[in-house]
Amino acid sequence: MSAGSSLPYRLRPNKAVDRELFLSLLMRLAPALSLEKYHYVGLGGPFLEDFRLVHARLGLERMTCVETEEEVHKRQLFNRPVASIECVHKTLEDYLDGIDFEVPAIVWFDYTEPRGITTQIERFARTIGTVPLGSVLRVTLNANPESLGKPEANEVSVEIDGAASGDRKDKPTVQEWRLARFKERVGQLFPSGLSAEDMTQKRFGFSVLRVLKLAVEKEALNFRDRQIVWALATHYKDGQAMVTAALVVCAADDSVVGDLVKGWEFNSTPDAPHRLDLPALSTLERLTMESNDEVGAKMAFKLPKSDMGEDPITVFKKFYRIYPHFSRVEL
Repeated sequence: MSAGSSLPYRLRPNKAVDRELFLSLLMRLAPALSLEKYHYVGLGGPFLEDFRLVHARLGLERMTCVETEEEVHKRQLFNRPVASIECVHKTLEDYLDGIDFEVPAIVWFDYTEPRGITTQIERFARTIGTVPLGSVLRVTLNANPESLGKPEANEVSVEIDGAASGDRKDKPTVQEWRLARFKERVGQLFPSGLSAEDMTQKRFGFSVLRVLKLAVEKEALNFRDRQIVWALATHYKDGQAMVTAALVVCAADDSVVGDLVKGWEFNSTPDAPHRLDLPALSTLERLTMESNDEVGAKMAFKLPKSDMGEDPITVFKKFYRIYPHFSRVEL
């Protein structure tokens, strides 16, 4: 578990919205799939907040939290919010290799390490063939293009606003250099049509999701008894840029889940993920934006855009119902 993954959600508002979207998806599926009978498996961090919410919203009793770091595992045993949570000191991969699910599962692969992204994607893809039909799989992947490395200054040329350095014909730009590294990293999963422009902070998440989709749909061709229904995909940044995707493993002839997902207001796929780039707001700003259609006329200032480039007002209006509200409570 990285240091970033242990940060409280109040310091990661976009991740908090991402989590609420996933919980909303599960609530959408719960009546049709009887999710309260499922086995939930994930990485809970030291406080197991995701497990508490899954239990509270869905009533799941069988839950397994997997952790590799011994001290974090000990904290989980101490902080366990629900007695039925099983805390296991293993890697997620070892745990999944050793279990034969008796019921459908909800499995969250919460990865943060970028260097192992190809192995992570391949493992997620293989899991669609090993879980029972009806299972829900979700993955979080690092989408920071800087994780591809930083070239030496003399290895690349510079190109800004159409003007290029004198060595442009002989040397790649930083984005072209990253594109070559990304191709080396993902190997045969490299999607056709990717360009240097896809290696920027704004677009690299889409590139990672394209690799993920290619791997999953390639794996799905090996199974005639099941189909994949993509349900949710997001791209956000709270310090580190991340992408997520969730799918349902359905019977080949099932149409109920597909219809449920398509009718859900937040349905999104790896081809068109939600961009979660919510602004940091004061309470007065939030209340003003919630209660007025013409926000620009009401507030005599512009909210700043992040390097993901989304309009903060548009994003807020889309997700305001699940925008996180944190306050101090004296105990």
